[in-house]
Parts: sequence; structure tokens; C-alpha cells
Amino acid sequence: MVDTDQRAVEEIVHQGDALGTRKIIHILERHHDDRPGVPRAAIDAYARELHDREDSSFDTEAFWNVVDELLTDSDSWVDDGDRFYELEGDRISQYPATWHDRLAGERDPAAYLRFFEAEAPSVLGTAPGGRQRADEDQLIDVMTVVGGLSRDSARTAIEAARDDDRIVEDADQHPKAGVYLTE
Repeated sequence: MVDTDQRAVEEIVHQGDALGTRKIIHILERHHDDRPGVPRAAIDAYARELHDREDSSFDTEAFWNVVDELLTDSDSWVDDGDRFYELEGDRISQYPATWHDRLAGERDPAAYLRFFEAEAPSVLGTAPGGRQRADEDQLIDVMTVVGGLSRDSARTAIEAARDDDRIVEDADQHPKAGVYLTE
């Protein structure tokens, strides 16, 4: 029997039934345990618990259909960006094994940006002047799941890197603020 983390369950229920499969996997990866990805058996336990709750209309079959359709065994980023990755030990992640291997525990947002440029340039958008940039929310998501930081710690690390001139950050008010390496 798999123990579920009630913080994850409550966060999913609180955000509502319109929450997409990718966001659910993201929440489970942040909460379930400190290893890369989430075991398939654990995801199934969460799905069954969400389905059985009176305050949720979670569709377990539809959820698994999406996960299985998007699942790949690739160890590196698939350029369409719309994949889940099979990891060792029958675990599933929204990020490939190479990301977990190379960025686990990393706190420096500049290291993530350098990694994206070298290993997964399709993750990046284009900043003014043609420079590659990451969406700030996306960077925070990767730092929380792969790096194991809290969202607040990831934001603090981004601010510190900006203050140290290692990265440039678009205005915080921008709905899709970008983060990119200084030249």
C-alpha cells in the first residue's frame, strides 16, 4: 500500500477539476518523496484517492490515458516538450532522467539556463535582441521538481542571481517574465 501525501491531495482538490494532467504530475513530484519522479503505483494511489473523494470529480481513466499517451522512455528532452518521462524504478516525471542526474540539488538558476542552452534549447524562448530566455514560472517549476527547492527558495535564488548580475530578469509585472543569462 502506498501512502499519499495529503498536502498534494488537498492542493489538487483545491485547484479544482480543471487542473490539467501535467500540473497534477508536477504537484505529485513536488510532494511525494525526494527521489526523481513518482512511482507509477503512487500515482495510481493518488488517482484512486482523488476519484473516491466526494469533493472531486477526478476521472482516473482519462488521467491515465493522457499520461500513457505522452509517456516516453527517452533519457533526454523531447523537443515537442509535451511528454512525461519514464525513469528508473517505474517512476514517471515531467522531466527526463538527464535533467534529474545533472541538476539534482542545483540552486543556481544560471546553471539551469546554461544546461537548457546546451541540452534542451527548445525549452527556451527568445528574449529581446535574439537571446535565449526561459519563462520564469517554468524555471521555478524545474527548480522545485528537479532541484528540490521550494517555490520561495527558487524565487529567492533567481533574485540573488539577478542581483549578482549572473542573470537578467524581465520586469516582474510581466505575465510571462523571462530569465536569461547575462552576456
